[in-house]
Amino acid sequence: MDNEFTGRMNTRRTFMCQLAVTAGSLPMLTAGAESAAAVRVPRIGFLVSSTLPVLTNAFIEELRAQGYTDGENIIVERTETAKGAVATRPDFIVAGSLPWALSVRAEDPNMPMVIATCPGMISNGFAHTLEHPGGIYTGLDELPPGVTARRLTLLKLAAPTVKRIALLSTTPGVGGHETQLADAEQAAQSLGLSVQPYRATNADEVDVALEAIDRDRMDGLLNFQGAVSLFRRQVIADFAAAHRLPAIYQATLFAEAGGLMTWAPDLVEQYREAARLAAKLLRGAKPGEIPVKYPSKYFLTVNAGAARKIGLTLPPALLEQADRVIE
Repeated sequence: MDNEFTGRMNTRRTFMCQLAVTAGSLPMLTAGAESAAAVRVPRIGFLVSSTLPVLTNAFIEELRAQGYTDGENIIVERTETAKGAVATRPDFIVAGSLPWALSVRAEDPNMPMVIATCPGMISNGFAHTLEHPGGIYTGLDELPPGVTARRLTLLKLAAPTVKRIALLSTTPGVGGHETQLADAEQAAQSLGLSVQPYRATNADEVDVALEAIDRDRMDGLLNFQGAVSLFRRQVIADFAAAHRLPAIYQATLFAEAGGLMTWAPDLVEQYREAARLAAKLLRGAKPGEIPVKYPSKYFLTVNAGAARKIGLTLPPALLEQADRVIE
């Protein structure tokens, strides 16, 4: 009987000791859980068109190369509206173009941003200077001095008989349209050309502008920088082909859509650079301390098949300059 009683007491003492140890460890376990919960995964709002997955892929791949994998140590919230991007409460937003950047700023003036493609970072109030932007924005400015004049010069080289050039402008915001127009007007004087701007602020107005270009019997086309025209690139390229207008465009995607020629930066590389800028913010840099960059290089792409369709013989001097010729 004594042995049985002693055994029960020993069992009870063991159980109570285990209970005490467990109870004592509960605060530590709870604190550990709370600490784990306090580790917040950074969140980026990413405004990009779903029609151009190559740009999204470039951005995500470069983020990974920088040490940030979506769904693991970072969350990338893809959306096509500024309101949707702001609503996710990100640490900052990467805006794929100027219209999105302007919309984000209107939606939330305190939201930091990286802008992947912007004609006029200073003129649109996103940077005080390119070297020292200040404030809460950084990005890439795709309008270095003289870019529009260079495009007009290349168009004249490709089609020496053109005289009256339509300037199709879909550049939003402040400064981008005016800078490109001034560039074109100055270059036109030395090239013996006349230029006429046609401005469109949305997709429907692009159609109206094209009708006016046809009505005014313009014999060449220069497409200004702008996300709206990029969105309507197939319509614009088809219009130029149907009306036999030699044309030069803002992005290589136009030549791939059947446009005659482009002198443009590598858009995919711009999104990769935006990812590198985003990685700097994730490591603690302030956007206003990161210099705004111009694209490192512009590439001449010529669509020889498009030239044949409009009866244009491309001069060797142009083809020798081409980085890429599409047959």
